Amino acid sequence: MIFSTFKNEDLDEFMQFLDSNITENYDKKVFLSIKSRWPDGFILIKDGDRIVGAGCGAIQLNSKLRILILAVSKNLQRQGFGSKLLNMMIERSLSYGVKKVTLEVRQGSSAFSFYRKLNFSSVDLLPCYYQDGCDGIVMEKQI
Repeated sequence: MIFSTFKNEDLDEFMQFLDSNITENYDKKVFLSIKSRWPDGFILIKDGDRIVGAGCGAIQLNSKLRILILAVSKNLQRQGFGSKLLNMMIERSLSYGVKKVTLEVRQGSSAFSFYRKLNFSSVDLLPCYYQDGCDGIVMEKQI
């Protein structure tokens, strides 16, 4: 497995990866905008030429890193790849003065347990946050 920074030519395959691994739908332009603002915070895991994991975040003005996407193919989950992606984004954010990491997670998902194991705390409930009406939970971690 190779960890690499997202490039514009990865976009179509990245969108296919998202379609296969998360339930939300996004416009391609959103990810090009994210990449343009903080290129180092958009990391892919590749197995050969195939994307098998992705993480992207945004640095916010209030010393926060907001995780926007963190996804790993089901067959690679529970092998440390998600933790490594998250830690890489955090490490790359430190030079921007980041002191806190925030994210939203689907209520009742296995991702919630994953973030709890990484010492994230639940700080807010977002009713009907996701496109299918499921609630979201805001989680954060001080770094």
